[in-house]
Amino acid sequence: MPAAPNSPHENRRLAAVHKVRLLGTPAEERFDRITRLARRIFGVPMACIDIVGEKLAWLKSVQGFDGVEGLRKDSYCHYTVLDKDVCVIRDAREDVRVSDSALAHNWVFYAGVPLLFDGEHVGVLCIGDNTPRDFGTDEMDSLADLAAMANHELQVVALSESQVALALSNEELEMKARIDVLTHLWNRLAIRELLDAELAQPGTSSVAVLMIDVDYFKAINDKQGHAAGDQVLRTVAERLRAGARAMDAVGRYGGEEFLMVLSGVDEDEAVRVGERVREQVARTAIQFDEQGIAVTCSIGVAVAAGTTDADALIRRADDALYRAKAAGRNRVEIERAQGGSRN
Repeated sequence: MPAAPNSPHENRRLAAVHKVRLLGTPAEERFDRITRLARRIFGVPMACIDIVGEKLAWLKSVQGFDGVEGLRKDSYCHYTVLDKDVCVIRDAREDVRVSDSALAHNWVFYAGVPLLFDGEHVGVLCIGDNTPRDFGTDEMDSLADLAAMANHELQVVALSESQVALALSNEELEMKARIDVLTHLWNRLAIRELLDAELAQPGTSSVAVLMIDVDYFKAINDKQGHAAGDQVLRTVAERLRAGARAMDAVGRYGGEEFLMVLSGVDEDEAVRVGERVREQVARTAIQFDEQGIAVTCSIGVAVAAGTTDADALIRRADDALYRAKAAGRNRVEIERAQGGSRN
């Protein structure tokens, strides 16, 4: 695959990429909403929003395939950031730019639009198919309209400062070490670092954690296989992002367990977020292999109330989670700092 040239203003472009502060950060619902819409509008199996760094193509939102990053030199999007308009590859197997790419036999058709921040092309909204297809003017206009929506979201700083700081602390080629590859959430190490960072800030009494466990997950794995279990975890992660507030940190804590870190909340608000998350997870069956899998989750909530001890806070949330499961699952329980509990 021949190397695409850099932008004539590559230093300025990379400055804008770093200023947008999305490299190395997990998936967010505000971008997932756009890529889901792109898949539906164009009837394609794949769509993504890709932030193009110096060496990496960071997959900020992905629909229809796995992964959180790729080398920029191997990415079709490397060409798209050089274009002013829609970049279309009708059949990658016959396009001299990408025909020898490892992607060419799976991502056969490609259409991408550059995303703008500070007047520079910082990323791409793109769609893909595993068969060749034509792409007309109306379709190009529709993809450009969706890109305009993504451009608007690039102007919004939605992640907490602690999450942005964690992402910026990594070298570009080490960014994946903080992300759970299956769910595109923060991984266990990262979510614990974020909790420690939030508790180190003034006003720790307004920090809360939600310990979230998928109900009867072992039965799903045993009866329908690990592929079904993986699909459940991916979809649950998407629904957690949809139920969380924009600045909340969501991580996969281990297996089927997730940890959400909230700031600026009291007990009532933390429970409201928990209930919204619970309802999102349970709202519809998860589709796998033409079957619907009914999924619910149990949630334990604890508010820091001045403590800076992350382990103690998580233990309290775990205690509340245990009660939620003992009370029948698919419910939210809170462990209060002064003892006692309520749902």
